[in-house]
Amino acid sequence: MALFVKKKEEKAGDKGPVVGFTKPKRFLFFKIKSKPIYSNDSQAPQPQPQVRTNQATEPNRPMSIPKFLQRKPAQAQESVQSASRAQAQPSIKLQHPQGKPNQLQMYFMQIANQHKDLEAALRAQNMKESPYEFVQKMFTYSIVISVVITIAVSILLVSLGLTPILGIVLGFACYFGLFNKFISYPLDRSKVVGKDIEKDILFAARDLVISMRSGMPLFNAITAVSTGYGAASLEFAKVVELVQLGTPIEQALDEVSNRSQSKTFKRIMLQATVSLKAGADVVGALQGVVDEVEQERVIELRRYGQRLNALAMFYMLFGVIFPSMGIAVAAILTTFISLFTVDENTLLFAVIGIFFLQVIFLNIMRSSRPTFAM
Repeated sequence: MALFVKKKEEKAGDKGPVVGFTKPKRFLFFKIKSKPIYSNDSQAPQPQPQVRTNQATEPNRPMSIPKFLQRKPAQAQESVQSASRAQAQPSIKLQHPQGKPNQLQMYFMQIANQHKDLEAALRAQNMKESPYEFVQKMFTYSIVISVVITIAVSILLVSLGLTPILGIVLGFACYFGLFNKFISYPLDRSKVVGKDIEKDILFAARDLVISMRSGMPLFNAITAVSTGYGAASLEFAKVVELVQLGTPIEQALDEVSNRSQSKTFKRIMLQATVSLKAGADVVGALQGVVDEVEQERVIELRRYGQRLNALAMFYMLFGVIFPSMGIAVAAILTTFISLFTVDENTLLFAVIGIFFLQVIFLNIMRSSRPTFAM
C-alpha cells in the first residue's frame, strides 16, 4: 500500500501528497475505479479518511478526545467532575423530606382537601395553622374526648351490671360527631361573622357616602364609620389600620375585602377600589352600589314573606291542630275500641314528639330568614 501511494505521489508532481481516494462507483456494467485525492487539489472533495486502528497493535497512537472535553476548560472540568461523582456515588432516589405519608396522614390530607374554604375561614379567624395541622389537632381532641366518654359510660354500665358495648358504640358516635363539628367550626363561625357584617354594612355605607358628599376624603370617611356599626365597623377599622401602617388605600381595600366574609362589603370595596384606580367619581360609584343593595334586599324580604306564609300554614296544621286533635280523638276512640290504651307513657312520648316538631319548624323558619335580618 505504501509503495502504491509513493508511485502515485511521483506521478502527481505538483499536485501534492495523496490524502485519500474517492469511493468506487458503478455505471451500468462498468466499474469506475477510485481516484486519488491530493492535498492541494481545491476542486476535488477532501473527505476525511476513516482508518480503524487497534489499540493493541498501535499503543502510541493518541486516543480521540470526547466531545465534552472539546469545550472550554472550565466546562470540561465541571463535566469531568460531574461524571466522576456520578460514577463514584450510587444512584439515590429522591424522596419527600418527611418521607412517604402513612394512612393516617393521607386521611388528614383528604379531609383538608374536602373542605376547600377551610383555609380562608382559618385566616378570617386569625388562625395561623394550615388546614392539615388544624385537621390533625381536631382529630386529637376528638379522640381524647371520645375515649374519656367511652371509659366513663363503660364504668357506669359495668357498675349497673350491664354490658359496656353501649359505651363503646357511644364513644364512636361521639368521635364522628365531635370531629365533624370541630372541622366545620371555622366555617360556621365565618358564616356567623358574615351575617353580622351584613346586618350593619348598608347603614355604614350610607354614612360613608354622606360623609364623602359633604367634602370629607375617603380615608377620613372610612375612619368615621370604623366605630358605631358593630361588625361592619371592624372591617373598616382593618382598612384604617393598614393605611396607618403605610399601605396604599387601594391595596388596603383589596386585602380587607378579599378576607371578608360579607358579599356586600366586597362589592362596595371593589367599586371604591376600581373608581380610585380609574380616577372616577367614588361617591357616585358607591351610591350606585348602595341603591342596588337596597333594591335586592327589598326583593329578598318580599320573597321571605311569601315563604313565611306557607311555613306558617304548615306549622299551624302539623304543629298545633294535628297533635291536639289527634290526642283528643285517640282518647275518645280508646273508650270504644280497645286498640291501644292512652296512659302516662303515651302522653309523654306525644309531648316529646310535639316538642321536636316545634324545634324542626323553628329551624326551618330561621334558616329561610335573610342573612341581613338575622
